[in-house]
Amino acid sequence: MSTIVPLAVAVPLLSAALVAGGGHWLPRRADDVFGIAVAAATTTLTALVLVRSVGSPFVYWFGGWRPRNGVALGISFSADPLGAGLALLGSVLVLAALVYSWRYFDEVGTLFHVLALLFLGGLVGFAFTGDLFTLFVFLELTGTAAFALTAYRIEEVGPVQGAVGFAVTNTIGAIFVLTGIALLYGRTGALNLAQIGRALSGEKPDGLVVVAFVMLASGFLIKAGAVPFHFWLSDAYAVAPAPICVLFAGVMTELGLYAFARVYWTVFAAPFGAHAGAVRGILLGLGLFTAVVGATMSFLQRHLKRLLAYSSIAYTGLFLTGIGLLTPQALGGAAVFVLAHGLAKGSLFLLTGGLLERTESVDELHLRGHGRAYPYSAAGWLLASLALAAPPFIGAFRGHALIGDAAATLGDHWLAPALAVVTAVSTGAILRAGARVFLGWGAEHDPLLSPEPEEGPQPRAPERPDLVLVAPAIVLAAAALAIGGLTTLGTHAQQAAERFENAKSYAAQVLDARPAEAAALPPQVTTGASVLWSLVSTGGAVAVALFGLYRRRLPDAARATVWRVLELPVDGLRAFHSGHVGDYVAWLTFGTAVLGGLFALVLT
Repeated sequence: MSTIVPLAVAVPLLSAALVAGGGHWLPRRADDVFGIAVAAATTTLTALVLVRSVGSPFVYWFGGWRPRNGVALGISFSADPLGAGLALLGSVLVLAALVYSWRYFDEVGTLFHVLALLFLGGLVGFAFTGDLFTLFVFLELTGTAAFALTAYRIEEVGPVQGAVGFAVTNTIGAIFVLTGIALLYGRTGALNLAQIGRALSGEKPDGLVVVAFVMLASGFLIKAGAVPFHFWLSDAYAVAPAPICVLFAGVMTELGLYAFARVYWTVFAAPFGAHAGAVRGILLGLGLFTAVVGATMSFLQRHLKRLLAYSSIAYTGLFLTGIGLLTPQALGGAAVFVLAHGLAKGSLFLLTGGLLERTESVDELHLRGHGRAYPYSAAGWLLASLALAAPPFIGAFRGHALIGDAAATLGDHWLAPALAVVTAVSTGAILRAGARVFLGWGAEHDPLLSPEPEEGPQPRAPERPDLVLVAPAIVLAAAALAIGGLTTLGTHAQQAAERFENAKSYAAQVLDARPAEAAALPPQVTTGASVLWSLVSTGGAVAVALFGLYRRRLPDAARATVWRVLELPVDGLRAFHSGHVGDYVAWLTFGTAVLGGLFALVLT
């Protein structure tokens, strides 16, 4: 059974090589069929790994190079439910993107399919690896494929600029990660995550360990698009083709968060144990700041892809707060939240791509009322928006509830209302856009929304059926809604998170071949507070949407007073997002310095 783990990585990577080498001789449409078949096979394999890992996580050693006396020379894949779940989510989104892309990329032949399968293989390998350097390699493989996919329309200036900004900032992040790996290797002589964690477990954190942690954390947070490392993200999402945005928004940024969580609990949780409260405070502050900036910027957008991109940044902040609470309950909630968000946001990007292909526009104001001709797209937009709004027992509700309840247990009662407000603003912007585009509500002009240039001519394959344009999006939206109704999902997510955070059990399993310690099954109890804040987030999203559509009907004096308070911060926030990669690198440097200074103060 363990051989399925490397097979799930080998199938897309070898298939990508096969298509690259022989794609020119394939008959017409064979590339689409072959890519969909490979993605479906990988989805099946990762689903089997997930089912198998729920009972007991397992380890696969390449070449039979097992550890001796706690020393690992070989490379291992360690399959646990959280990693397998991330791999499955990525496989599903790649499959949906390939189905949607039927005849979409005719003019570039098999290039898109090669890059998509490389992205998939790197993603699955990243989710399974137990080796720090191999994790870095797989992460960069997905990033390299993503750079090329962003610049798909290379004849236009916008995609090239977006790809360059993406590549420059993420390459700096990669250098940070590589520096952190080198420091840890110099200290421990190991690259296996379990072995590094065991070597550092009995030590107090000194300057070298803190610097290694800051380098790794900054690099992974750049990949995740956390503020102030986020500037590349909206520029890349705005110019990448819609099926590529599905992969970016649904799973790309989550890779950085997963890497941070994996490395923190496996390597640094033990030496930083005495300072866990300070680490929690820094991570919560960073997560909340990211969420507020992302939600605010999403409300200010009229370019639908930028709106969805900034919304993804807001949700990245919410995921980071779940990780930053440093408890299994909150981490399990973040995992469920990531699943619901990835499916819903993937649906929204596919629907936006359909609008772009039919109308050659993604400008919310320009599209006012044009969506009336596409009722199925309107239904899909509503379903996906509801999943993100997290009403009781629907969509992201269980993730919201677990994070909020975990915060309350720790005494952080402010976090649940903060999550509700951020969700209301970011989802309200999506509902506002949907109501204006599909129902024709609201004004034709809105000076508050940032003007953006329209995208260039889109590849329009003849007679692409509505089934291809809409069906994958509706399936993803329905799946996202169903997440909230799975009553046992929260319980299993907490169990998986408890195992994920148990570094001693993980090291014993990987290095000593001992069975994983059985984690208790704490049943998720739906609290009245979680239902209340869920209703607040949903009602707030509707209120924010209506405010965005009809705020001009409010009294002039009230609007003028509010604008006097908000004008300076709103204009300043817009100015920070200049579009110049040099500015983004400067903010990246500033953010790393601040993060490093904070961790140096609290950990040494």
